[in-house]
Amino acid sequence: MKTPRIQSIDALRGLVMIVMALDHIRDFFHYDSALHDPTNLQDTSPLLFFTRWITHFCAPTFILLTGLSAYLYGLKHTKKELSRFLLTRGLWLILLEVTVVAFGWFFTLRIHNPILMVIWAIGISMVFLALMVRLPYWTVVVTGALLVGFHNLSDGMQFPPGTFMNGLWTLLHVQGRIVFSPDFALFCFYPVLPYFGLICLGFGLGKLFGPEVAASTRKKTLLFSGVSAIVLFALLRSLNSFGDPGHWASQDTPLYTLLSFVNCNKYPVSLLFALMTLGPALVFLSISEGVQNGVTRILVTIGKVPMFYYILHIYLIHTLALLTEEPNPNSFMHITPHFHLRSVYLIWIGIVAALYFPCKWYGTYKAAHPEKKWLSYL
Repeated sequence: MKTPRIQSIDALRGLVMIVMALDHIRDFFHYDSALHDPTNLQDTSPLLFFTRWITHFCAPTFILLTGLSAYLYGLKHTKKELSRFLLTRGLWLILLEVTVVAFGWFFTLRIHNPILMVIWAIGISMVFLALMVRLPYWTVVVTGALLVGFHNLSDGMQFPPGTFMNGLWTLLHVQGRIVFSPDFALFCFYPVLPYFGLICLGFGLGKLFGPEVAASTRKKTLLFSGVSAIVLFALLRSLNSFGDPGHWASQDTPLYTLLSFVNCNKYPVSLLFALMTLGPALVFLSISEGVQNGVTRILVTIGKVPMFYYILHIYLIHTLALLTEEPNPNSFMHITPHFHLRSVYLIWIGIVAALYFPCKWYGTYKAAHPEKKWLSYL
C-alpha cells in the first residue's frame, strides 16, 4: 500500500494531467484556437485567458515531480542504477514524442519536420538528470537553482542563423525552427534549459520525502516554500524588471490589468513563470498529504499512469474531433474547430470521465504484475 506522501505526489500529478487535457481539447475544438493566442489581451476574454493560463501549471509541475520521483527511486537503488533508469526512460520518451505522440497529434508522423513538444522536454530533462545524479546532492540542487533563477539573463543572446550554436540555443532557450537540409527541419516548441533546472530542483525536493523527515516537518516546509514562491513572484513581477522577458502594464480595467500581471513567458519557462506555477503546486503537496477521499482517489488513479493517460487522451481527443468537426486538409490538425468555450468544458469533463476507467484498469494491472518491467515505460 502506498504511503500518504506518495499519494499526494500522485494526486498532484493526476491533477495537472486532468488540467492539461483542457488545453488540448481547446486546441482541437474551440473555434478560435487557430486564429488567436488566448493570452493576447487584445483578442481574448477573461474566461478564455483563464482556460489557457490554468494549464500553464502542468509542464513545470510535472517536470518538478519527475525529479522528485527520481530521488525516491534513488533511495532504493545505486546511483548507477538511477542514472541508467533516467537515461533509458528519457530516451524512450524522446522516441515516443516523434512517433506515437506525433501521430496522435497530427495523424501523420511528420518525418521531415518533427515537432519537439512537452514529452521531448521531459525526456531530455531526464537524460540531463541522468548525468547530474552522479554528482553530490547539493551540486544538483545548486545547479537547478542557478538555471531556473538566472537563465533569463541570457534572453537577448543570439547566434547567426544556420550555425551549430544557433541550433543548440534553439533547443535550449529560444522556441524556433532548426533547418538541417532542404528536406528536413524540426521545430522546438519547448526549449529545455529551464526544465533542466526544474528537474534538478525536483530532485532536491525529494529529500523532504525521505524516511528521515517527519510528515509534520515536510508539510510545514512545503507550505512555507510554496507561499514564499508566490510572494516572491508577486514582488518581482511588480518591479517589472527581472525574471520575465515580457512586462505587465495597466489595462482598461482592473481585471485585464491582473491578466497582464500573470501573463508570463512559457517558451522558455521564465523565473516568474516557474514561481507563479510551482508555488501553488508546493502548497497543494502540503495540504493534500494524508487526505483520502473520492476526489483524491480519482487524482491518484490518473497520476499513477501519466504516460498511459497522455497517449490515450491525445488519440481520443483527435478521433472525436475528426468525428464531430468539419474536415480541413489545409489546417494544422486537418479540421476546422467550431465549438464555443462552454462546449469545450463539457467535452473536457466527458473525456476525463471516460479516461478514468482505462487508467484504473491499467494501474491495477501494472501493480499486479511487477515482474513485467516493460510496463514501467508507460
